[in-house]
Amino acid sequence: MKLSYEALEWRTLHDNSSDVVSFPPAPPFFGQERARAALELALRGGFHAYLVGPSSLGKHEALLAYLSTQTVETPPDLLYVPLSERKVAVLTLPSGQETHLADAVENLLLEVSRLDELFRQGSFLREKTQLEARFKEAREQQLASLQQEAQEAGFALSQSGERLEFTGPGPVPAELSARLEEVTLGSLAAAAELEVALRRLRRDWALHYLNNRFEPLFQRFPQARSYLEALRGRLARYAETGEPLDPAQWRPNLLTSSSSGSPPPIVYEPYATAPRLFGRLDYVVERGVWSTNVSLIRPGAVHRAQGGYLILDALSLKREGTWEAFKRALRNGQVEPVTEPQAPASLEVEPFPIQMQVMLVGNQEAFESLEEDPAFSELFRIRVEFSPTLPATPENMMALGGWLQAQGFQMTHSGLIRLYDEARRSAEQRDRMDARLIETRALAEEAAVLGEGILSAEAVEQAVLARDHRSFLSEEEFLRAVREGVWSLRTTGRAVGEVNSLVVVEAAPYWGRPARLTARAAPGRDHLVSIDREAGLGGQIFHKAVLTLAGYLRGRYIESGPLPATVSLAFEQSYVSIDGDSAGLAELVAVLSAIGNFPLRQDLAVTGAVDQTGKVLAVGAINAKVEGFFRVCQALGLSGSQGVILPRANIPNLTLRAEVLEAVRAGQFHIYAVETAEQALELLAGARMEGFRGLQERIKASLEEFAKLEEGHKEENES
Repeated sequence: MKLSYEALEWRTLHDNSSDVVSFPPAPPFFGQERARAALELALRGGFHAYLVGPSSLGKHEALLAYLSTQTVETPPDLLYVPLSERKVAVLTLPSGQETHLADAVENLLLEVSRLDELFRQGSFLREKTQLEARFKEAREQQLASLQQEAQEAGFALSQSGERLEFTGPGPVPAELSARLEEVTLGSLAAAAELEVALRRLRRDWALHYLNNRFEPLFQRFPQARSYLEALRGRLARYAETGEPLDPAQWRPNLLTSSSSGSPPPIVYEPYATAPRLFGRLDYVVERGVWSTNVSLIRPGAVHRAQGGYLILDALSLKREGTWEAFKRALRNGQVEPVTEPQAPASLEVEPFPIQMQVMLVGNQEAFESLEEDPAFSELFRIRVEFSPTLPATPENMMALGGWLQAQGFQMTHSGLIRLYDEARRSAEQRDRMDARLIETRALAEEAAVLGEGILSAEAVEQAVLARDHRSFLSEEEFLRAVREGVWSLRTTGRAVGEVNSLVVVEAAPYWGRPARLTARAAPGRDHLVSIDREAGLGGQIFHKAVLTLAGYLRGRYIESGPLPATVSLAFEQSYVSIDGDSAGLAELVAVLSAIGNFPLRQDLAVTGAVDQTGKVLAVGAINAKVEGFFRVCQALGLSGSQGVILPRANIPNLTLRAEVLEAVRAGQFHIYAVETAEQALELLAGARMEGFRGLQERIKASLEEFAKLEEGHKEENES
């Protein structure tokens, strides 16, 4: 069936108004109703979810925008607080209280200087003096008693600093020496008792003072009582012993904070390393000595997302090797900060409780290995799947305009239509549009530059042409080689066993091109040889297409017994790997032409897969293939008879460029849609399949002749 220009025209009609128009805001996840419903269920149920879809759909942006509209209970403030120099606990406070607690603690840390001032007060000094006086009096009494005893024994007691000794005639009596030792030890014990008493005095005075400061805070922050009591005890220890106090060791370390009524935290962590996820404990190294404290605990994404949402890339979890640790954290409901492997044992940090929803985002390949883990389906029960295409409806076109407008673009109605049509062309479906909004936005950005800030139809067209031109170098070189005859391609005349098959270049950019496919037939025993396959250039799907061709030949000509022919197939001037089944129809017609010895038109190119019954099946990249042959015909000269034969099932996929459509309208290029291999063969051979002197008769006659020749060859060998 020859397709008319009207059947091929797919572009949306529009006027050329230059007026900038306004569009209503786009609904979230427009066109992705299935994904939105799944996500809504996950949010209502508090389930972890994973978002699956091709790259460039804008999944991250859409998810971030959607989550920002959610209203949940304001999450509490979370802090790490020290209970000692070695132990750290997690503290939960009502929203907004963390700053008040931090301010209160900062004031308490200033009490160090106030305690020093306290011990210079007259009342304290008097009590201290009284203690010291009692000690001095008791010591002086002991010394006076000892000196009297020494005099009675004829000795004198001398004192040099704290040292006591006897002087006199002869050796000191044992009783007197024992008495000296007793007084000396008693003096030391009394000094120790005095020190304990003074420390107790300082502690009592400090606690009396501090209790007045801490009691209101115990009432104000009941959740922080253990922390505040530990801080009070540390201040009292400073007062008692004078042991220096490092304020950094006792300040609370804020992990999350929110004000009342604020939206839930939404944290997107693109690099899912263990420290960035779970936080880390840093260290200070001075002169080879490692030290750390609560202030050096760095929060991770898990901490910042508490009470809200954590968004992660599935591929990053796999690449960074953190899936197993993250899985354990979710199952256990808690995490601990990452420490340096070579660091000595230091802080004992209480595990942090996880209270958030996790959204994993990625393409299908990123989730394949994760879905094999039974724990994955337990933790992530909601699959939010995005379609690579959207319905091409006026509603979605307007939503696209609203989405672009929200990102700062100004456009005319015709400019939006041109972008919309390009999205339909990218999807290769007239009734669908490409869901890769990031790609559409990239084209819009280029058009905005060319249109001096306005997205008009002309600016979008210029951007499309500029994009094609940037990647056209390899195709330009190919067309030059075709014109110079380096590539052996014909777009006129006829040839036996030769056909122009349409392929797509595997390496980017993905241009469509014709490839000369040849077939040769001779008497033989049911052999169909693919030269490309034998040379190791054919992939598995390509090999399947060759085997399907063999199945068609056996089924169609079974009455002749085993196929009495050996047929070879080759893509000429092909030096790279070939895969796919879109050359199946071209291979079949080339083989039948070679067997029946009838010529095929070289001004028609062929694409399409084929099954064992001869039905022609749809193929991919249909537009690139048609346009690739059109460019070759242009390069060699349009004859007016050239065209492409393609599967009828591909008609909905035809979104051809304007120059091809104009050539069809002018009768310079033609598109034929077929449903069976026989229809394609009749077009290429210019003859009927059935009837007198039909192609079928010629093929069968050739097979019979092959059979006779093969039988004669067999008899000669036996004789």
